[in-house]
Amino acid sequence: MSERGHGFSGYNKMSSKSIESPEVLICSCTSESSTAARRPHCKIIKTPPQAQTELNRPKHVWTAEIGAQHHLFKDKDDALSLLSDHRSAQIRMIEETLRFAAVPEDPVKTPKNVVDVGCGIGGSSRYIARKYEAQCQGITLSPVQAQRANALAAAQGLADKVSFQVADALNQPFPDAQFDLVWSMESGEHMPHKAKFVNELARVAAPGGTIIIVTWCHRDLSPSEESLRPEEKALLQKICDAYHLPAWCSAADYVKILESLSLQDIKTADWSENVAPFWPAVIRSALTWKGITSLLRSGWKTIRGALVMPLMIRGYKMGLIKFAIITCRKPEHVVTTTTSECAAENI
Repeated sequence: MSERGHGFSGYNKMSSKSIESPEVLICSCTSESSTAARRPHCKIIKTPPQAQTELNRPKHVWTAEIGAQHHLFKDKDDALSLLSDHRSAQIRMIEETLRFAAVPEDPVKTPKNVVDVGCGIGGSSRYIARKYEAQCQGITLSPVQAQRANALAAAQGLADKVSFQVADALNQPFPDAQFDLVWSMESGEHMPHKAKFVNELARVAAPGGTIIIVTWCHRDLSPSEESLRPEEKALLQKICDAYHLPAWCSAADYVKILESLSLQDIKTADWSENVAPFWPAVIRSALTWKGITSLLRSGWKTIRGALVMPLMIRGYKMGLIKFAIITCRKPEHVVTTTTSECAAENI
């Protein structure tokens, strides 16, 4: 059984692939895996040469200017401050995510081995390593991100606790049952095969370990619906084309996969309202002189991504696009399984 949660009464926050000084918020999203499975509402990039180029660009706008790849997270009644509260907002994102997942605070029970799947330049890993005195490993498809993440870890005196490597989230280079915390912050939307992605998260989780997925989803279907409405599919198609994203799924789809793997304590929450102010903020930052010059330096693909941001706003306002957190726990006594039955449905 799964439990539905609610958005927390939070502070404005940035989900945290990195915790560094921000200047401008422009996004160039990319695919997280080189294989793709076609769904009717998204055009899939079979291999990610365009996406990989964007991902590997050392100075693309998002990571060069802000050092992170994700979204502001705030209480809907709070005033939005892009700069002054940025670091504390990132930290609060991590803390609220850990709190929602009920990750233990007792030093005896805190996670000791952590994997950050789709780590970007490693902000979450570095923070969690400090917080729990844990060993953290991060994986990304981008050699540039992995190199930068390792350099940042070394510069912050964390090279003995945190390491990053290039690896596919759908075929992770780790043995079974290794990590007592499996962390994926805004990576799931880049995965072309959601069931295989979740199976890998479950495989590397230790018995009793916590799995955290924070990701963009489309809305859950009602019992009377078999698919999204045509206008919803068309909107997602445009977003997928612009950001090189594979098929979207719903939070309910994730729950179905987790339940098929006999994972326990499944909880979900919709944090869309807390994240919604991010998109207008990005657009405003793009209209500054620094934002415009950064866009021009980054090239057409990044400009196109910025121009599509109003579609994200439209999707949120029509209730189509959801920012979801899904957490669960691997049972202490595990029956070894292979691929989830949901794989047959190509979720």
